[in-house]
Amino acid sequence: MQQLELKDKIREWWDDPSQDYDGFHGHGVNSDIEKELWGDEIMRLLDSKKDLKVLDIGTGTGFLALLLSSKGYDVTAVDWSKNMMQKAIDKARAASLPIKFDVQDAESLTFADASFDAVVSRHVLWTLADPAKAAKEWARIIKPAGMIITDIPRQGSQSGKHHYGEEVGLQLPLGNGADPAEIVGLFKQAGLANISLKLMEKQDEVNNEHKEHNEHKGHRKTMLICGEKR
Repeated sequence: MQQLELKDKIREWWDDPSQDYDGFHGHGVNSDIEKELWGDEIMRLLDSKKDLKVLDIGTGTGFLALLLSSKGYDVTAVDWSKNMMQKAIDKARAASLPIKFDVQDAESLTFADASFDAVVSRHVLWTLADPAKAAKEWARIIKPAGMIITDIPRQGSQSGKHHYGEEVGLQLPLGNGADPAEIVGLFKQAGLANISLKLMEKQDEVNNEHKEHNEHKGHRKTMLICGEKR
């Protein structure tokens, strides 16, 4: 499958109005524990500086954009699915949060060089047809010493296959997750340094061995990656 065809199929999947992303248990967008976990980690990495311009790439229904805007960050959010992002826009309006939204491709952004202090993304890197190109593009639009904060499922997760089916999922470079060395290498190639990784586990699932639908437990781990632009 050609890369353009692959990207078209991915976009079609996310634009399908029948996809209820917010209602899917595995994404945890309505979980207070998930919000606290991501919010605390990102604010720690950004040193809790509120006067930062942050770009949320692949915002989807707005999990990170809403979270960071509510904490006082100047947030711009992009996604290439108009259907998904409209839900984020509606949420931002309802909460009176001043988030700027735009339809853009995560691998080919239109922003000028050094436009932002930080880039964040959640559950996005593995979905991309060319994550190496995306990482370089994200690094391009942050300022020197700016940060990229994203995540990747554990290796063997088969996230691509579970979402898109074998035809598309098996073609994604990171569709089966990644080991730490692979992600560190990808970030270094993008010109990032001081790279850190942290396994994020949701305590409500880690501590509850008898929870119903426990077969999803392993899929709820994600590796948080942070790198600084040289």
